[in-house]
Amino acid sequence: MKIPENVIPYTYKESKRVFENKLSVKEAAENIHKNCGVKITSSIDYAYYFRYLMTGNGSCRGLSKFTQEYFLKNILEDYKNDNEQKKKTLLHFKKLIEKFEGEKVGSKKSMRVIYEKYKKLVEE
Repeated sequence: MKIPENVIPYTYKESKRVFENKLSVKEAAENIHKNCGVKITSSIDYAYYFRYLMTGNGSCRGLSKFTQEYFLKNILEDYKNDNEQKKKTLLHFKKLIEKFEGEKVGSKKSMRVIYEKYKKLVEE
């Protein structure tokens, strides 16, 4: 099932709350399921993706281009005063591109375009 783009801001908000230890992954997944109609198993992926972008730890599935960009853009905005975190987040995103390219034949052009766009903004 394709996740509608209009639910992604809510998934981001809940994922950030998990990262900040305000919710458990299970609670966030249940909230996303209840409020957005996303399956629990899919809802969990968002918290793991957020954590991966912040720490580089754990694993995560490939999400839609819209979701990838939304999460990256908002993390960089929410942590705009933390230059180290912004650099780490971009590094983790780049490593994720390389991981996905290593697992599957073909490039992740859309991810690379997103990376280059935000890399330029962070370097400014």
